[in-house]
Amino acid sequence: MKKKIKNLLSYSPYNLYETVRNKMNQAKKNKKEISKINFYLENNEIKKIQIGCGTNFLEGWLNTDIKNNDKIIYLDAGEKFPLESDSFDFVYSEHLFEHLKTGQQLNMLTESFRILKKGGVMRIATPNISFLFRLFENPNTPEMIDYVNWAVKNIPHLFEANNMVVDQEEHYVYVINNFFKAWGHQVIHNISSLSKLALQCNFAQVRECTVGESNVLDLKNIERHGTIIPERINFLETMVVELVKL
Repeated sequence: MKKKIKNLLSYSPYNLYETVRNKMNQAKKNKKEISKINFYLENNEIKKIQIGCGTNFLEGWLNTDIKNNDKIIYLDAGEKFPLESDSFDFVYSEHLFEHLKTGQQLNMLTESFRILKKGGVMRIATPNISFLFRLFENPNTPEMIDYVNWAVKNIPHLFEANNMVVDQEEHYVYVINNFFKAWGHQVIHNISSLSKLALQCNFAQVRECTVGESNVLDLKNIERHGTIIPERINFLETMVVELVKL
């Protein structure tokens, strides 16, 4: 009790007002978000949610991101989802998973499993660490030379390497280093590690796909990362998995 009183007295009247106001504003925002979620669920027969949509707004999907607006619902992939269990047919995420820490990745998989209906599918597109090892082992193949040349000329973090490192044959080392630390990357998987993480979170089946391809019509041609970077570059970097809840 004394500690609570001490903490309360440590606030100035203005700080106390600000704290209460911020909590009330957040409660209003949460209520508004729930209202938008309910509107989506009531007006769509097939329930599809995209996590971390960024600028990739998909029609017919509940598009969510940590930065929300009138069209995009606030959702933090590392926290419990404000969604009912067994309520969605599909979950989709493109180039978000690698930005999460291990605990956040497990949360995203566990929560996605929870909100999926039986037979529901989660599709994840994310960089493949195996690609980086292929680049390390075989930097002089035509496709890897093309990739490295594109990277050092187009990625701001690599401009110094492009302009200052004279021996271009060693540029691939800088590209690999950059990939691990740039853009807020936290954990980059290969097919095996991501599959085992999904199975740990109770998914029963893992399917490896290529970008844009799926046996499920609702999951075909929904990747858009290839419109931000060249499609050939995206195909080299990206792996796609579909996780099935049975």
